[in-house]
Amino acid sequence: MTAQSRRPPRIDTPEFWPATFDRFDELLIGAYHCTVEHIGTSAGGRAIHSLTWRGRDDMPTLGLVGGMHGHEPPGVAACFNVVSILRSGRDLKGESWPEITPELNYVIVPLLNPDARARMPNSFVGLAKQDILHYDSGMTLEGERREWSDEDCDPSQMMILGGLFNDAGNHVNRETDPENLRSPEIAAIMSFVADHKPDVVLEFHAHAALPMMICPTNLVPEEVQTRQEQICAGVLERAQAEDITFNEKVPKSEKLSTSLYYHFGGSVPILYESPQGVLDSPCPWTHEQIIDTCLFVVSCLAAELSG
Repeated sequence: MTAQSRRPPRIDTPEFWPATFDRFDELLIGAYHCTVEHIGTSAGGRAIHSLTWRGRDDMPTLGLVGGMHGHEPPGVAACFNVVSILRSGRDLKGESWPEITPELNYVIVPLLNPDARARMPNSFVGLAKQDILHYDSGMTLEGERREWSDEDCDPSQMMILGGLFNDAGNHVNRETDPENLRSPEIAAIMSFVADHKPDVVLEFHAHAALPMMICPTNLVPEEVQTRQEQICAGVLERAQAEDITFNEKVPKSEKLSTSLYYHFGGSVPILYESPQGVLDSPCPWTHEQIIDTCLFVVSCLAAELSG
């Protein structure tokens, strides 16, 4: 069975965890309070959508991007929970987040890499790290995990095409040359960011470890890196005050396409790694805890931009 024809296992998940295409369609149709646009088409021919919320004209804009990696569903679910908050004042669990204020402007791309999401399970909560390892960089035709690298891959050589890649095998989060955007997904998000110029862009990821803030620094000038550090320090300070477990270190990376949000839109790029919820990790968290930490980070950034 080829990578393109495999169907991912479907995990039972709560209603507030939309990570499958039937839920995406439902929530996009119901997002009448936002402007929904088709901003691009993936390498596999799937639509990439954005949602724009207009608050006050004199307020800053917060950008949110989910689903860069298909095996990391929390960010997709978190983005749709923010859309719910902007509609009703409550997330999909019914909880209010007053700091995610409708007075701000929001530009949201809930699912940047729909090809990879289509190949992946909708949750890893309650599973083991080994389960994720079959899906991140993928499995070769010989049944072995593909060795991790920053390079693109050949889909024809994969039994499971990993969540890092689109259907063409582009490693979408490793495009750091603005003059050579290889994938339609990165071209679409950078064009969108260039049009809307959000003040800050938060990109969601997930891993089998503690929550972590990361500063993407390729092509990001020193004064903007200082702003990144201030924003991340504020998140960690609030997390400590609210007894939310976070990795206290904030690493920098020059390998991430996330940094191009500055190059194309003048935005401060921030990356958040949420826990995947696997059992043999420091954070064997529930779906609710994972969503709440994602929304906690959004609320911190919204509060920062609101002044």
